[in-house]
Amino acid sequence: MKKIEGIIFDMDGTLLDTERVSFKIWQEVMKKHGYSMSKEAYVSLMGRKRSDVNKILFKLYGEDFPVEKIRDEKEVDMHKFIEEKGVPVKEGAFELLDFLVENRYKIALATSTSRERAISLLKMVGIKDRFSVIICGDDVVNSKPDPEIFLKAAEGMKAAPQNCVVIEDSPAGIKAACNGEMISINVTDLKEPDEEMRRLSDKIYSNLSEVKDYLLRN
Repeated sequence: MKKIEGIIFDMDGTLLDTERVSFKIWQEVMKKHGYSMSKEAYVSLMGRKRSDVNKILFKLYGEDFPVEKIRDEKEVDMHKFIEEKGVPVKEGAFELLDFLVENRYKIALATSTSRERAISLLKMVGIKDRFSVIICGDDVVNSKPDPEIFLKAAEGMKAAPQNCVVIEDSPAGIKAACNGEMISINVTDLKEPDEEMRRLSDKIYSNLSEVKDYLLRN
C-alpha cells in the first residue's frame, strides 16, 4: 500500500451538496428560454472550467445558444438560494476534515469553479482554513479530465502525486485523478458510477464518513 501523503478534495458535489441544487436551477432557467437539460447533459458539465462548459453547451444546443444570458440567470438564482437557505454540506464532511487535521494530513482543494466563488462558499461553511492549498479553475489552463489541477495541488502540498488521494464525484474528476496517477475515490453524488467510473476508481463510497474508515485502515 502506498504511503498516503496528501488528500485532495473536489468541492461541488463532494464537500458541498451543491450539484443537485445547481442541476435543478439549470433546468428551471433553461425552461424559461425554451430549452431543456437532461441529467446526462448536466453530468457532462460537472467538474469542468467555465470555458469548457460553454463549449459543451454550444455543442449540445447550437452556436446560437444564449450561453452568457442563461449562465448569468442561473448564477443569480443559485446565489439567491444560498442566501436564503445557506450552503448545503455533504454528509460526513466536517467529521472527515476534523479527522484529517487531527492526524496531520496535508489537505488541498482542487475545484474547477472560480476562486472568488470557491473562497466565498468555503468561508460561509467555515472550512476554508482547513486547506493548506486551494487550486481553482482560474489557476489552470486545462480542465478536468486533464490532471493539471490535481498535480498543482500535489505540488503545492509538496506531496508525490502517486501518494495523494483524490476525492471526487464527477466522471471528469475521476479520470483526471487517474491521468495524474493518483489514488481515486469516488464519493457518489448526482452521477451514479457507471462501468468506466467503477474501473477507474480505486474505491467507491456513498458518503465521506466511509473515506475516514478507509484512511483508518490504510
